[in-house]
Amino acid sequence: MPARLHPGVYVEEVPSGARAIEAAGTSTAIFVGDTERGPLIPTRIKGVADYERQFGGFKRHAGTAPAASSVVMRYAIDAFFRNGGTSAYVLRAITNTTVAPAKTGTRASLGVVASSPGAWSDNLGVVLGDSSDGDANRFRLFVVYTFPGTSDGVIVERWDRLSANPTDENYAKDVLLRSSYIRWKDGPVVKPAGPADVAGASPLDTAIVASAATHLMTGGTQGNADFPNGSLPGLLSALDEITDASLLVVPAQLGEADNDVVVRTQAALDYVTGRPRQDLFCVADMPRSANKSTTEAASATAAYIRNAVLTTTNFGGVYFPWIEISDPAGVGRDPTLVIGPSSFVAGICARTDQRRGVWKAPAGLEATVLNSRRLDYNLLDAHQDDLNPLGINGLRAQPGGGNVVWGARTMQPSTEWRYVPVRRTAIFLRTSIYNGIQWAVFEPNDEPLWAQLRLTIGGFMEQLFRQGAFAGRTTREAFYVKCDAETTPEADQIAGIVNVAVGFAPLRPAEFVVVRLSQIVNQKA
Repeated sequence: MPARLHPGVYVEEVPSGARAIEAAGTSTAIFVGDTERGPLIPTRIKGVADYERQFGGFKRHAGTAPAASSVVMRYAIDAFFRNGGTSAYVLRAITNTTVAPAKTGTRASLGVVASSPGAWSDNLGVVLGDSSDGDANRFRLFVVYTFPGTSDGVIVERWDRLSANPTDENYAKDVLLRSSYIRWKDGPVVKPAGPADVAGASPLDTAIVASAATHLMTGGTQGNADFPNGSLPGLLSALDEITDASLLVVPAQLGEADNDVVVRTQAALDYVTGRPRQDLFCVADMPRSANKSTTEAASATAAYIRNAVLTTTNFGGVYFPWIEISDPAGVGRDPTLVIGPSSFVAGICARTDQRRGVWKAPAGLEATVLNSRRLDYNLLDAHQDDLNPLGINGLRAQPGGGNVVWGARTMQPSTEWRYVPVRRTAIFLRTSIYNGIQWAVFEPNDEPLWAQLRLTIGGFMEQLFRQGAFAGRTTREAFYVKCDAETTPEADQIAGIVNVAVGFAPLRPAEFVVVRLSQIVNQKA
């Protein structure tokens, strides 16, 4: 505080006592499924290129489980980001795996192992060369990988001036932590090979000629990537530590039985419903019901809900039918592939959140399914008459609108949580307030704290009201925040509890637009 020595006006800044609540993100999705390779812990990615660097591409090597050669996760990630997704986590769903060790050849074993478990590493190799600076105590390492569907290995990484000395700044064990393919393993290191060992290699990553110094990995196993065997609930527990995602997607695998899709979907729905923080919404695929007429497929899909094969929850939404896309990894003049709609819808949710807010339903003519060629089934009004009351959201081909999401219901359509945006808005409020009032823990439990909580949460809710997040013409109609001696009686104060009551008037989508048309009959005098 400045000394007040001369007459005049003194302006001082004082704390307002209000603490701002930061809006929680709603556009980050978690994907769980089989990948070609990659880490076994939830890993954040920022785009398709980031996914490919860490988890591989569209295909897997022949002879690995599951039987389908295409990796649906790569297509799902592409669909998510093309439709508006900006950030995601990937959990590689695989168990009982082995990291492939370096193969023992005519030379000593290379001290490297594959960066992640799986049979993919049997197509991985390394070649040693002289360091580019001529230092005899350093070496150069080339990582060679034979991609699925090809026969020639290509150099995918080059590491120069490496050292086996732990005190060296370029110690291989530390440097190779940045590799997407291998990790250093303490042990003997072979003498660097000469230029002849990498004959045929070039900066363009053309095929190399294998030699005695090309050490191939062996011993990798794909493990069990078949979700319906009961391993998925245990795998999903690895997501408990993620607190900045709001969507969960477990894409249906290619070529699997309809019942297996149901088991997978049920496990995902059970997880989000029982998750302690209740901060995830599951976007799920219904079984494809392939090789049926549209009416038969719609009826079969409805039966899963009607016959209680799937347990309903308002923390999830299911979508039908599947979507045909162009297959960049396919064979032929115009290859296509049919995959589940969940990843497309998750991207549309992210896109809608960014443009309109989480309170806007991710459906309607704005919810265009980008990068889709056609829908697997052409649903008509009569088909959706059967699906919609059960909470099965249809995708429709609308004249002039393309393929769009034409449903916004949760799996509990007969409750107050009928609509997807209502549940997702509640998740958004719950997460934002939870994160924004952590400062209140251990504060004195009396009126000053209650007033601060009312001010902090009320300010956040008013800001959302001005953005159009709630129904109502005034703040009094749109929301309330109550925290006082009535919500926190003396007994709760003694127990160390402070209670805050927050209510909001949700915006519900105009699902049925009714126009009543009548004639005006001119009455003659």
